[in-house]
Parts: sequence; structure tokens; C-alpha cells
Amino acid sequence: MPSPDGPSTKNQALVTALQWGLVQTFVLDTLGRLLRNYYRASTDAFFPPDWVASIQFAAPLGLLVGSISGYRWVTSGRAATLASAHRNRVVFVGSLLAGWTLAIVPTMAFQWLLGDQLFSTPYFVLPTLTAVAVFVGSYLLAYRVDPKWYRRHRTQLLGAVKGAFTGLVMGFIGFIAYAGYLAATQTNYSISGGPGIVVAVGLGAIAGYLLTDTERSGDRSTEFVVLLILFVLTFSLVTTLGMVILGVVGVPLFGFSSSFILPLIPLVLALALAGYLAYGVRTTFYQRFVGR
Repeated sequence: MPSPDGPSTKNQALVTALQWGLVQTFVLDTLGRLLRNYYRASTDAFFPPDWVASIQFAAPLGLLVGSISGYRWVTSGRAATLASAHRNRVVFVGSLLAGWTLAIVPTMAFQWLLGDQLFSTPYFVLPTLTAVAVFVGSYLLAYRVDPKWYRRHRTQLLGAVKGAFTGLVMGFIGFIAYAGYLAATQTNYSISGGPGIVVAVGLGAIAGYLLTDTERSGDRSTEFVVLLILFVLTFSLVTTLGMVILGVVGVPLFGFSSSFILPLIPLVLALALAGYLAYGVRTTFYQRFVGR
């Protein structure tokens, strides 16, 4: 039956579509990774069976199918369209997307501490447990935590997320640059980016939490994180496609120096442009998307 809460809006439909799509993608990807790690831990084969790999390959299809289902669910009038319901969806989508991205950090920490034991029994379940904790935490924050508590701590939480993302990108940039320097100056070296990236994310989160103290600063933090994710994905895709096209036409881009420089391009551009648009131009992409 149609919801008596009132007509849906375009923004509510878009956010719900993203929520449903992310949930289906998350389930498929997490299940695929669990099975892949299980086969790696329990057998001598490094690669899992094809049917396991197909689960992860189906994750983008889950995003499409879930998005269509979520959009139709709202536009058909079966979903609640109150402002509170929309707010819950926004919080869930934001926290799941941010937490899922940052879940790489605990995995790096586990690999730093356990080494190759991470891919043995019973430790292979740790990345999956991290992902499940992210999902449960996102659900609790959106649907079970008192909205008044969230409003009181929203600014600091968003600041911590902004700092964590900045530390993550800076950690990857530093690791790639330092690895390139060692490769250019030494013939025998060993380097692990896990410890540095974990420390960078932790320090960034603490700094962001302490330095973000107003509601407007919280809005800027959200805008920065949203733009950063979009730009990293977009620039990475464009850089990869550009490398493939230039390789096809015969332009030699895959030399020694380019193998370290090219991965830096999308990260540096994304960080610089997201910071400029969020804090220089002060764009309102996030607010327009969620209808705030």
C-alpha cells in the first residue's frame, strides 16, 4: 500500500537507490572475499574456484539491480518519505561508504601484525569480521542511535572521517613516492606501506576530530569526503583508460619511472581538487544531492 507519510522526492529516491545498491554490492563483495580467503587458507591453491571469483565480479551488477529496486520502492509509494526516514538513509549510506573504504586500514594492521598468518586458519576471517562490523556500526548509527546524540557528535565524527581519509590518501602518496625513490637509488630494498598508512590514518582521524568544532565545519568535512571519493574513482578510471589507450597506439608509457609516477596522479589531483572545491570554492554538491 502507498505510504501515508507523504509523496517521495527525487533526492529521497536517489539516496534510497544508492542505499539498496550499496547493500547488495557489500554483501556480494564481502561473501566473495570470505570464500576467496577461505580457499587460500584451507588449500594449496592461491586462486579460488571460478564460481567464487564470479561472486565478486557480480558485485557491480548488484549495485545496478539494487539501485533500480530501491528507486522503484520509493517512487511507487511503498517507502516512508518522512524527513526522519530520509535522514536515516543518508546517515546509513554515508557511514557505510566511509567505513567500507576505511576498512582497508584494519586489514593492513592485521597483515602488519600477523604477516602471512593472516591468510591462514583461523585468521582469514578477520577482514570479513571488519567488514561486518562496519555494516553493523552503520546500521546502529543510522537506525538505533538516538538522533539527539548523533546531532551533538556529528561535527566531530565527520571531522574524524575527513582526517582519516586525508591520512589514507597521504599515506598512499608517501608510500608510492618513497618506494619510487628506493627503486631509483638502491638495488636491494624492502618496504611495507602498512605501518605508515595505519599511523597516518590514525593521526589524521585524531586531528580531524579535534579541529572540527562547528556545524559548518562538519558540512565542509562531508563535502570534502564525498568529493574526494568521487575524484579518486574518476581520476583512477581516466588514468587507467588513458594508459590502455596510449599503450594500444604504441606510446611507451610503461617505463620504470612512469610505473611510480602514474599511480600518484589520481591521488594528488583528487586530494588537491577536493580540498579546493570544499574549502576554497565552498561547493554544496553533498547538500544538493541529499536535499539538505
